[in-house]
Amino acid sequence: MKEHLVELGVELVDYDHDNPRIAKALEKYGSLTAERIAFALKSATENGSASSYNNLRDSILASRGIMAPITVIARDGRYTCIDGNTRLAIYKELLKTDERKEVDWSKIKATVLQEYSQTDIEKIRVSAHLVGSREWPAYEKARYLYHLRNQEFMDYAEIIALCGGRRNDIERQIDAYHDMNEYYRDKVDEDAEFQIDRFSGFVEVQKPGIKDSIFSAGFTMDDFGSWIRYGNIYRLADVRQLPRVLENEDAREIFVKGGPKSIEKASQHLDLEESKNKPFNRKTTLETATMYQLVEVLLRRISDISYSEVRALKNRESDNSEEQIRSIESLSEQLKRLLDDLVD
Repeated sequence: MKEHLVELGVELVDYDHDNPRIAKALEKYGSLTAERIAFALKSATENGSASSYNNLRDSILASRGIMAPITVIARDGRYTCIDGNTRLAIYKELLKTDERKEVDWSKIKATVLQEYSQTDIEKIRVSAHLVGSREWPAYEKARYLYHLRNQEFMDYAEIIALCGGRRNDIERQIDAYHDMNEYYRDKVDEDAEFQIDRFSGFVEVQKPGIKDSIFSAGFTMDDFGSWIRYGNIYRLADVRQLPRVLENEDAREIFVKGGPKSIEKASQHLDLEESKNKPFNRKTTLETATMYQLVEVLLRRISDISYSEVRALKNRESDNSEEQIRSIESLSEQLKRLLDDLVD
């Protein structure tokens, strides 16, 4: 693969329709205009806001242009942007809206690829967004893995060589992407109700024993999609509670008929029943709790953490913030080592 740096007219550069954020818009709108693509790029952030887009635009304005060139390939007498679609969208926007005319937004720095293969293109996408600093949200990562597997027809060894990771994890993400679109997205009344932040629930349901518990209790994946859609399962980590809830008749009824957050009520019912049946009802402390009890409590605590707590920790607002962050990092490292031992 060869490359050279040039300045290109932004009107000669097209968006990459295989970019997962643009592919999401293509699914939603059916056909794409430049306006719809720009809107998709602007709104495609992890939390659904446009703050990342606006921050990048402000940075480009302050720097009077981009520092890192976009990457393009020549196609049908034009150019397709395979990395830097958001930067391209900002240039196209500023070309129309920046009335100061202090910067020529009609031209953008670009690296043009020559003598490239499809694998070269995928490597650039992966390095920029799948394992890089400008990561796609989890749902869009899974969409890309699905694209590599089912449209580029890569085998798992090729995908792992390209993206890294373990086969089991990649399979789960691909299956989760399929299930979310089959049993959740396609069932919402309006596309505006489709929330990609519910994706981790569909990753959880791929884990051993959970789908089996759904089918064994006489339910389907359509039912699971409804439980996610209508909030019976609100904290997505609670998906892992399904086997114990569905196998108990009373808990199952509380969950299925209880409405929003009903899996929490069903779990509490089971906890109460189990505590009654213990020969000694000794109060559990941090010291006497099992590792699995601690994990469940920690999962709930993380799910309920407020934005203000995260911001305070990120901004090091307390004297022990650094120590707390180091503790979280140590926990993450220990859990990763444990998982590496447990998962093939």
